[in-house]
Amino acid sequence: MKLRHSMVSLLLATLTLPRIVSAQPGTTVITGLTVTTSPRANGMGGTAATLPSLDPAATIANPGQLGLFSLDNLFSASTFTPKTEWAPALFSTPENGFSITTSAMNAGINLKDVLSLPFGASVGFGYSRTYWDLGTWPVFDSYGNPLGAITMNDTYLQYSVGIGLEYVVRFGIGMNFKRITSRMPTVGPAGQFVDNTITPSATDFGMMINIPLVEVVSRTTGRSYPIAHVIKPFVDFTAVYVKSNVGDMVSYAGSLQSDPLPRTALLGLGVEGGLTAKAGNTDWRILSLALVHQAEDVLVIRHNDGTSEYKGALGDLSIGENLLIGRVTGNVLIRKGWEIGAGEFLSIRGGSVEGYGYDYSTSGYSICLGGLVRFLEFASPEIAGNPWAAFVGDHIDIQYHSATYGSTDSPLNGTTFKELNLVLRGFPW
Repeated sequence: MKLRHSMVSLLLATLTLPRIVSAQPGTTVITGLTVTTSPRANGMGGTAATLPSLDPAATIANPGQLGLFSLDNLFSASTFTPKTEWAPALFSTPENGFSITTSAMNAGINLKDVLSLPFGASVGFGYSRTYWDLGTWPVFDSYGNPLGAITMNDTYLQYSVGIGLEYVVRFGIGMNFKRITSRMPTVGPAGQFVDNTITPSATDFGMMINIPLVEVVSRTTGRSYPIAHVIKPFVDFTAVYVKSNVGDMVSYAGSLQSDPLPRTALLGLGVEGGLTAKAGNTDWRILSLALVHQAEDVLVIRHNDGTSEYKGALGDLSIGENLLIGRVTGNVLIRKGWEIGAGEFLSIRGGSVEGYGYDYSTSGYSICLGGLVRFLEFASPEIAGNPWAAFVGDHIDIQYHSATYGSTDSPLNGTTFKELNLVLRGFPW
């Protein structure tokens, strides 16, 4: 008797899970590893690896984020609220579709004050859990008789470590260590269900450099550049490099050959500028504008005989054409994003993703209570002098981030991410 496994789930996975490949479709497995899970960054085209972020989910995209985070912050924790329904337009009800949820946290400490160092030096640790529910699907025999149903899911556990250094210029470097569990049950020749689960491991390496250009010029010239008595400009430039999902070839039971994980090389450039003022003891960003370009290439080549190999270094990435100009070439994926912030309280953002068959836009916004407290401190000396208000403004923030994918031509249209994030900024020791 021939058995007909329901291929609907596998087909939908091929169509909807973001795949960034450098050869034919089907080059890599466990492609959910390439999905950006930071809702803040997903509003900006998924550029989580590039702009410094207080969202611990950004560490999943670039462990160098953890190094920069730990220079100024003690702790952050975030979770999706609720889970994200993936490509909802493809499914009749959410129960029949795919969903993703991520929880993450970062913890760090700057050793400058503790050890009386002449420069900032920090260490950070992070943890995250991403769960993909890929649905429950019926299985039939060759005559159309139901045999039962299979449930597919992926779980990614990630442990992160990062180091930050600061002497005017800020530098972050880090590594992610991933434990992956991918469950895709199959049906054996006798009609029995086989628990086909693989548990590969992978690592990421990431680094980022953040240069405060106005401060560098000010220190070089010995002059300050205030716009008004208490208002000053700032311009920060960020450059990043990430190599992710470095691991061995893997195979599910019954596969004729092993397949590679989506090992990816990434380059990113970002610039953020605006106006700052003192609010209590902190620098408060009155107005900010950020622009980001990010280019990615999966370092996999599939040969005609079905075998695969990894490309080295940057793969097919071009610094000039892909990163600086933002032009799509070959199988390189280009992410672009922008963000406008007002008072560190409200931010709106947008972006786009292009390359390898993808062409969709993104949008999003954030509301951060810490920015509201800083505004009150800036506007009222009485509030700024209140020790409780000063403590909250200096050290605590609660953030809400939302992002949506939009495109009439993409199956990802309508995918929406929502997240709550608690941040504890550095305390004086």
